[in-house]
Amino acid sequence: MSPFLDWSFKHLFGTEESKPNLIGLLNLILMPKSEIVEVTYLNNEALPVSQELKGCVFDIICQDKNGERYLIEMQNQEAQNVKERIIYYTCRMIDRMGFRGSKWNYKDIKKAYTICMMNFTYESNPVLRRDIQLHDSRTGELFSDSFNIILLQLPCIKAVNISECSIFYEHLLYLLQEMHKNMKTIDELKQEVKSTDLPENTKELFYKVLDTAEVASLSEQDRIRYESDWKNYLDTMSCIERAEEKGMEKGMEKGMEKGIEIGEEKAILTVAKSMKAKGLDNETISQCTNLPIEEIEKL
Repeated sequence: MSPFLDWSFKHLFGTEESKPNLIGLLNLILMPKSEIVEVTYLNNEALPVSQELKGCVFDIICQDKNGERYLIEMQNQEAQNVKERIIYYTCRMIDRMGFRGSKWNYKDIKKAYTICMMNFTYESNPVLRRDIQLHDSRTGELFSDSFNIILLQLPCIKAVNISECSIFYEHLLYLLQEMHKNMKTIDELKQEVKSTDLPENTKELFYKVLDTAEVASLSEQDRIRYESDWKNYLDTMSCIERAEEKGMEKGMEKGMEKGIEIGEEKAILTVAKSMKAKGLDNETISQCTNLPIEEIEKL
Protein backbone atom coordinates (compact mmCIF):
# COMPACT_ATOMS: atom_id res chain seq x y z
CA MET A 1 0.00 0.00 0.00
CA SER A 2 1.04 3.60 -0.43
CA PRO A 3 2.11 4.95 2.97
CA PHE A 4 1.38 8.54 1.95
CA LEU A 5 -2.40 8.30 2.29
CA ASP A 6 -4.16 9.30 5.48
CA TRP A 7 -5.59 5.88 6.34
CA SER A 8 -2.54 3.83 5.36
CA PHE A 9 -0.10 6.14 7.20
CA LYS A 10 -2.10 5.66 10.39
CA HIS A 11 -2.30 1.91 9.69
CA LEU A 12 1.50 1.73 9.41
CA PHE A 13 2.34 3.86 12.47
CA GLY A 14 -0.79 4.85 14.37
CA THR A 15 -2.33 1.67 15.80
CA GLU A 16 -1.52 -0.47 18.82
CA GLU A 17 -0.42 -3.28 16.50
CA SER A 18 1.93 -0.98 14.58
CA LYS A 19 3.32 0.80 17.65
CA PRO A 20 6.74 -0.91 17.24
CA ASN A 21 6.94 0.70 13.78
CA LEU A 22 6.32 4.13 15.30
CA ILE A 23 8.85 3.63 18.09
CA GLY A 24 11.43 2.50 15.55
CA LEU A 25 10.72 5.51 13.34
CA LEU A 26 11.12 7.93 16.27
CA ASN A 27 14.41 6.37 17.35
CA LEU A 28 15.83 6.45 13.82
CA ILE A 29 14.91 10.08 13.19
CA LEU A 30 15.62 11.55 16.65
CA MET A 31 18.48 9.29 17.77
CA PRO A 32 17.78 10.16 21.44
CA LYS A 33 20.41 9.63 24.13
CA SER A 34 18.05 7.19 25.81
CA GLU A 35 16.22 5.02 23.32
CA ILE A 36 12.44 5.35 23.29
CA VAL A 37 10.98 2.01 24.34
CA GLU A 38 7.30 2.80 24.86
CA VAL A 39 4.80 5.45 23.79
CA THR A 40 1.15 6.14 24.49
CA TYR A 41 -1.14 7.38 21.74
CA LEU A 42 -3.03 10.57 22.57
CA ASN A 43 -6.31 11.96 21.26
CA ASN A 44 -5.41 13.36 17.84
CA GLU A 45 -7.92 16.21 17.97
CA ALA A 46 -7.04 19.62 19.40
CA LEU A 47 -10.17 21.71 19.88
CA PRO A 48 -9.90 25.50 19.44
CA VAL A 49 -9.75 27.53 22.64
CA SER A 50 -12.29 29.97 21.18
CA GLN A 51 -14.73 30.08 18.27
CA GLU A 52 -12.43 32.48 16.40
CA LEU A 53 -9.50 30.04 16.35
CA LYS A 54 -8.98 26.97 14.22
CA GLY A 55 -8.88 23.51 15.70
CA CYS A 56 -6.62 20.86 14.23
CA VAL A 57 -6.59 17.11 13.79
CA PHE A 58 -3.11 15.65 14.09
CA ASP A 59 -2.13 12.60 12.04
CA ILE A 60 -0.42 10.81 14.94
CA ILE A 61 0.38 12.21 18.38
CA CYS A 62 1.89 10.31 21.30
CA GLN A 63 4.02 10.73 24.41
CA ASP A 64 6.77 8.68 26.02
CA LYS A 65 7.17 7.70 29.67
CA ASN A 66 8.91 11.02 30.42
CA GLY A 67 5.96 13.04 29.10
CA GLU A 68 7.77 14.24 25.99
CA ARG A 69 5.37 14.50 23.05
CA TYR A 70 5.71 13.59 19.41
CA LEU A 71 3.56 14.68 16.50
CA ILE A 72 4.08 12.84 13.23
CA GLU A 73 2.50 14.39 10.14
CA MET A 74 2.36 13.19 6.55
CA GLN A 75 1.72 15.96 4.02
CA ASN A 76 1.06 14.38 0.65
CA GLN A 77 0.09 17.53 -1.24
CA GLU A 78 1.64 20.97 -0.99
CA ALA A 79 -0.46 22.95 1.46
CA GLN A 80 -0.95 26.68 1.75
CA ASN A 81 1.34 28.28 4.37
CA VAL A 82 2.90 24.93 5.24
CA LYS A 83 5.56 26.39 7.58
CA GLU A 84 3.04 28.45 9.55
CA ARG A 85 0.75 25.42 9.72
CA ILE A 86 3.46 23.25 11.29
CA ILE A 87 4.38 25.99 13.78
CA TYR A 88 0.72 26.27 14.79
CA TYR A 89 0.38 22.49 15.20
CA THR A 90 3.53 22.36 17.37
CA CYS A 91 2.31 25.20 19.58
CA ARG A 92 -1.07 23.52 20.01
CA MET A 93 0.69 20.32 21.05
CA ILE A 94 2.64 22.25 23.71
CA ASP A 95 -0.54 24.05 24.81
CA ARG A 96 -2.18 20.68 25.48
CA MET A 97 0.46 19.92 28.13
CA GLY A 98 -1.21 22.44 30.44
CA PHE A 99 -4.23 21.66 32.59
CA ARG A 100 -6.52 23.50 34.98
CA GLY A 101 -5.65 23.70 38.65
CA SER A 102 -3.05 25.19 40.96
CA LYS A 103 -0.83 22.09 40.87
CA TRP A 104 0.25 22.77 37.28
CA ASN A 105 3.41 24.77 36.68
CA TYR A 106 5.22 25.92 33.53
CA LYS A 107 8.15 23.71 34.53
CA ASP A 108 5.90 20.78 33.66
CA ILE A 109 6.24 21.63 29.96
CA LYS A 110 8.19 18.81 28.33
CA LYS A 111 9.97 18.63 25.00
CA ALA A 112 7.72 18.61 21.95
CA TYR A 113 8.74 17.22 18.56
CA THR A 114 6.90 17.64 15.29
CA ILE A 115 8.11 15.39 12.50
CA CYS A 116 6.59 16.37 9.17
CA MET A 117 7.17 14.13 6.15
CA MET A 118 6.39 16.01 2.96
CA ASN A 119 5.91 14.37 -0.41
CA PHE A 120 6.89 17.68 -2.00
CA THR A 121 9.49 20.42 -1.57
CA TYR A 122 8.64 23.83 -0.14
CA GLU A 123 11.84 25.75 -0.93
CA SER A 124 13.86 26.62 -4.03
CA ASN A 125 16.99 24.76 -2.87
CA PRO A 126 15.55 21.85 -0.91
CA VAL A 127 17.43 19.46 1.35
CA LEU A 128 16.14 16.20 2.78
CA ARG A 129 16.06 17.38 6.39
CA ARG A 130 15.58 20.67 8.22
CA ASP A 131 15.82 20.86 12.05
CA ILE A 132 14.17 23.92 13.62
CA GLN A 133 14.58 25.04 17.24
CA LEU A 134 14.50 28.33 19.18
CA HIS A 135 17.86 30.15 19.04
CA ASP A 136 19.13 33.61 19.93
CA SER A 137 19.30 35.54 16.65
CA ARG A 138 22.51 37.36 17.65
CA THR A 139 24.62 34.64 19.23
CA GLY A 140 23.00 31.52 17.80
CA GLU A 141 22.78 30.15 21.34
CA LEU A 142 19.98 27.66 21.97
CA PHE A 143 17.14 29.40 23.82
CA SER A 144 15.07 26.27 24.52
CA ASP A 145 15.12 22.65 23.43
CA SER A 146 11.39 22.25 24.18
CA PHE A 147 10.32 23.33 20.69
CA ASN A 148 11.51 21.03 17.90
CA ILE A 149 10.38 20.76 14.28
CA ILE A 150 11.87 18.31 11.80
CA LEU A 151 10.90 18.76 8.15
CA LEU A 152 11.64 15.89 5.78
CA GLN A 153 11.34 16.66 2.04
CA LEU A 154 11.01 13.19 0.55
CA PRO A 155 11.60 14.12 -3.12
CA CYS A 156 15.21 14.89 -2.11
CA ILE A 157 15.83 11.14 -1.85
CA LYS A 158 17.36 10.20 -5.20
CA ALA A 159 18.55 6.67 -4.34
CA VAL A 160 17.48 3.90 -6.71
CA ASN A 161 18.53 1.19 -4.26
CA ILE A 162 18.57 1.15 -0.47
CA SER A 163 22.35 0.56 -0.51
CA GLU A 164 22.76 4.14 -1.83
CA CYS A 165 21.29 5.57 1.40
CA SER A 166 23.76 6.68 4.06
CA ILE A 167 21.72 7.52 7.18
CA PHE A 168 19.50 5.04 9.05
CA TYR A 169 16.35 7.16 8.84
CA GLU A 170 17.01 7.76 5.13
CA HIS A 171 16.78 3.99 4.58
CA LEU A 172 13.30 3.96 6.07
CA LEU A 173 12.16 7.01 4.07
CA TYR A 174 13.49 5.35 0.94
CA LEU A 175 11.33 2.29 1.63
CA LEU A 176 8.24 4.45 2.17
CA GLN A 177 8.93 6.27 -1.07
CA GLU A 178 9.38 3.02 -3.01
CA MET A 179 6.16 1.63 -1.53
CA HIS A 180 4.35 4.71 -2.83
CA LYS A 181 5.87 4.35 -6.32
CA ASN A 182 4.68 0.71 -6.36
CA MET A 183 7.45 -0.28 -8.79
CA LYS A 184 8.93 -2.97 -6.53
CA THR A 185 7.29 -5.81 -4.65
CA ILE A 186 7.48 -6.30 -0.90
CA ASP A 187 9.79 -9.27 -1.45
CA GLU A 188 12.11 -7.21 -3.64
CA LEU A 189 12.33 -4.49 -1.02
CA LYS A 190 12.96 -7.07 1.70
CA GLN A 191 15.80 -8.49 -0.39
CA GLU A 192 17.32 -5.02 -0.68
CA VAL A 193 17.17 -4.64 3.09
CA LYS A 194 18.71 -8.07 3.59
CA SER A 195 21.67 -7.20 1.35
CA THR A 196 22.66 -4.18 3.47
CA ASP A 197 25.04 -4.15 6.43
CA LEU A 198 22.42 -2.48 8.66
CA PRO A 199 22.11 -3.74 12.27
CA GLU A 200 19.80 -6.73 12.59
CA ASN A 201 17.31 -4.85 14.81
CA THR A 202 17.02 -2.14 12.15
CA LYS A 203 16.45 -4.76 9.46
CA GLU A 204 13.74 -6.36 11.59
CA LEU A 205 12.04 -2.97 11.92
CA PHE A 206 12.06 -2.52 8.14
CA TYR A 207 10.69 -6.04 7.61
CA LYS A 208 7.89 -5.27 10.08
CA VAL A 209 6.96 -2.04 8.28
CA LEU A 210 6.91 -3.84 4.94
CA ASP A 211 4.76 -6.66 6.33
CA THR A 212 2.30 -4.13 7.77
CA ALA A 213 2.04 -2.53 4.32
CA GLU A 214 1.05 -5.80 2.61
CA VAL A 215 -2.44 -5.17 1.20
CA ALA A 216 -3.13 -8.90 1.03
CA SER A 217 -2.90 -9.11 4.83
CA LEU A 218 -5.68 -6.54 5.38
CA SER A 219 -9.14 -7.47 6.57
CA GLU A 220 -11.95 -6.96 4.07
CA GLN A 221 -13.11 -3.84 5.90
CA ASP A 222 -9.62 -2.34 6.04
CA ARG A 223 -9.03 -3.12 2.37
CA ILE A 224 -12.21 -1.22 1.45
CA ARG A 225 -11.03 1.77 3.52
CA TYR A 226 -7.61 1.73 1.88
CA GLU A 227 -8.97 1.37 -1.65
CA SER A 228 -11.40 4.24 -1.05
CA ASP A 229 -8.55 6.44 0.19
CA TRP A 230 -6.39 5.42 -2.78
CA LYS A 231 -9.18 6.21 -5.25
CA ASN A 232 -9.65 9.67 -3.72
CA TYR A 233 -5.91 10.26 -4.04
CA LEU A 234 -5.88 9.24 -7.72
CA ASP A 235 -8.94 11.41 -8.43
CA THR A 236 -7.29 14.36 -6.71
CA MET A 237 -4.03 13.95 -8.62
CA SER A 238 -5.94 13.62 -11.89
CA CYS A 239 -7.86 16.83 -11.16
CA ILE A 240 -4.67 18.72 -10.32
CA GLU A 241 -2.86 17.50 -13.44
CA ARG A 242 -5.83 18.44 -15.62
CA ALA A 243 -5.98 21.88 -14.00
CA GLU A 244 -2.32 22.44 -14.80
CA GLU A 245 -2.87 21.34 -18.40
CA LYS A 246 -5.91 23.60 -18.79
CA GLY A 247 -4.09 26.50 -17.22
CA MET A 248 -1.17 26.10 -19.61
CA GLU A 249 -3.46 25.67 -22.65
CA LYS A 250 -5.54 28.75 -21.81
CA GLY A 251 -2.45 30.75 -20.95
CA MET A 252 -0.86 29.94 -24.29
CA GLU A 253 -4.06 30.72 -26.22
CA LYS A 254 -4.73 34.05 -24.55
CA GLY A 255 -1.07 34.92 -24.53
CA MET A 256 -0.90 34.54 -28.28
CA GLU A 257 -4.12 36.51 -28.72
CA LYS A 258 -3.37 39.38 -26.35
CA GLY A 259 0.33 39.04 -25.70
CA ILE A 260 -0.21 38.65 -21.95
CA GLU A 261 0.19 35.94 -19.36
CA ILE A 262 -2.80 34.79 -17.31
CA GLY A 263 -3.11 32.79 -14.11
CA GLU A 264 -4.86 29.51 -13.54
CA GLU A 265 -7.48 30.83 -11.13
CA LYS A 266 -10.47 29.77 -13.22
CA ALA A 267 -9.02 26.32 -13.86
CA ILE A 268 -8.32 25.86 -10.16
CA LEU A 269 -11.89 26.81 -9.30
CA THR A 270 -13.09 24.23 -11.82
CA VAL A 271 -10.90 21.59 -10.20
CA ALA A 272 -12.14 22.53 -6.74
CA LYS A 273 -15.74 22.16 -7.87
CA SER A 274 -14.96 18.76 -9.39
CA MET A 275 -13.22 17.57 -6.22
CA LYS A 276 -16.15 18.77 -4.12
CA ALA A 277 -18.57 16.91 -6.39
CA LYS A 278 -16.55 13.74 -5.83
CA GLY A 279 -17.10 14.06 -2.09
CA LEU A 280 -13.64 15.22 -1.00
CA ASP A 281 -13.64 17.30 2.19
CA ASN A 282 -12.93 21.03 2.13
CA GLU A 283 -9.64 20.69 4.03
CA THR A 284 -8.23 18.29 1.41
CA ILE A 285 -9.43 20.51 -1.44
CA SER A 286 -7.80 23.52 0.21
CA GLN A 287 -4.48 21.66 0.59
CA CYS A 288 -4.52 20.59 -3.07
CA THR A 289 -5.63 23.89 -4.63
CA ASN A 290 -4.38 26.48 -2.09
CA LEU A 291 -7.89 27.98 -2.07
CA PRO A 292 -9.18 29.28 1.29
CA ILE A 293 -11.75 26.99 2.91
CA GLU A 294 -14.18 29.92 3.06
CA GLU A 295 -14.05 30.20 -0.74
CA ILE A 296 -14.46 26.44 -1.21
CA GLU A 297 -17.55 26.46 1.00
CA LYS A 298 -19.19 28.92 -1.42
CA LEU A 299 -18.67 26.70 -4.48
